[in-house]
Amino acid sequence: MLDLINLLRRELITRLWGDERGVVYVEYALLLTLIALVIVGGASLLGNNINDLFTNIASYVASITTP
Repeated sequence: MLDLINLLRRELITRLWGDERGVVYVEYALLLTLIALVIVGGASLLGNNINDLFTNIASYVASITTP
């Protein structure tokens, strides 16, 4: 019985050690997370710039006096 447990343990360790699919999935997940953070940061920055642009346009239009 002990031999069977040792055999199963060695087989499990060999399979887990040799299987790199999990590592690849983690790398892809980290890469996608980084891309998502860059997109969110860029969208936030772009949104702030567009908001400032429209605020400046609104101030300019409000300061125009009509004859």
